[in-house]
Amino acid sequence: MIEQFFSFLDDPDRILFGRNYRLLSKIGMLYGESVIEKYLKMTLHAVGTLFIISQYVELYIIRSDLDMVLTNLTITTQSTICVIKAWSFLLCQDKWRQVIDYITEADKYERDNQDKTKKNIIKSYTTYSRRLNYVYWFMAFSTLVAICGAPTMKYMTSRVYREKVRNGTVPFPHIFSAWVPFDKTRPPGCWITAAWHLAVCIYGVTTVGAYDCSIMVMLAFFGARFDLMSIRCREMLGTDGKVVNDEDSDKALREIHGIHVLHLKYSKVFNSVSSPVMFCYIIMCSLMICASAFQVATTTDAATKILLMEFLIFGVIQLLLFCWHSDQVLQKSQVAEMEPYNSLWWAANLRQRKNMILLQGQLRINLNFTAGPFTNLTLPTFVTVLKGAYSYYTMVRQNKD
Repeated sequence: MIEQFFSFLDDPDRILFGRNYRLLSKIGMLYGESVIEKYLKMTLHAVGTLFIISQYVELYIIRSDLDMVLTNLTITTQSTICVIKAWSFLLCQDKWRQVIDYITEADKYERDNQDKTKKNIIKSYTTYSRRLNYVYWFMAFSTLVAICGAPTMKYMTSRVYREKVRNGTVPFPHIFSAWVPFDKTRPPGCWITAAWHLAVCIYGVTTVGAYDCSIMVMLAFFGARFDLMSIRCREMLGTDGKVVNDEDSDKALREIHGIHVLHLKYSKVFNSVSSPVMFCYIIMCSLMICASAFQVATTTDAATKILLMEFLIFGVIQLLLFCWHSDQVLQKSQVAEMEPYNSLWWAANLRQRKNMILLQGQLRINLNFTAGPFTNLTLPTFVTVLKGAYSYYTMVRQNKD
């Protein structure tokens, strides 16, 4: 059923990345040659940016109330990252298209030159990418339901609370804490604000979902291509104990060298546009985890606790997936570095051995993605972020007590 739902996004020209490409286009993060389409999509994200500004305005207004500041900060950090991700695609459109076109062409090349062993890897990373999309979109829409449902649950489950809202004792429950140029506590302003927040929430979840799924599929492919390179390295001097001639070995070595050079080239392009976003994300994620954990530990309202738990879990999983996939690419590139020694080098002639050593020197250039100029996007970084967030949480808790 899920497969049928997503099948309308399939693109025969982009077997691996087709669904992600179309989602990026439909959500407004990729635009075509039409100038009108370009500016319409940029206007959409500009409206989202204005909403983020209104959240920071509200944050300044309520700065004297620590509980309200932390609640606002939890959602505002995620909203900020959402807009940063959107503008990353819009402002670096050419580089993103280079990476997407490379992945499309490289995937097509692998499918056109597969044998039994490579076929299993191609099938594996294709299936993995599909399932990754399903799971991540499920988490994204679960978060959407939790964010939109928490104020409704709070309003519907307590009769006393509804009476307080009607007589103005407590403010009308909204999805976000953001400034608006009218009274959002009474009709019709409260209902206009609720509709506006719902639209912004849908925009934010779909934008984050499209960006994150695309990045993770790209990372999965970068890692899978090192697996395919490893197979080529093991087979470049022959198989089943039979060494190939100089012409065939030269051809195999040139193929591996060319694949590795292109892979590094477009990986660096990918890192140049994703690294600043990941740097901002790590900083914002640390703040969000700290604020969410503090609010979960101190709040007594069930609806608010559910919402904050959803934010906390989703934020941690997001960061873990980015760091884990990036770490996998690094590990697979390090494995590929040593794979020439698993070939039949011991049975090869002197010329083939020299060429193999030259190739191994090229493969020593490992692929390591970064989060800004200060840290690598790896699992140790994920652990460091959690430790930092816990330290912030402890400090805020002590000051509160």
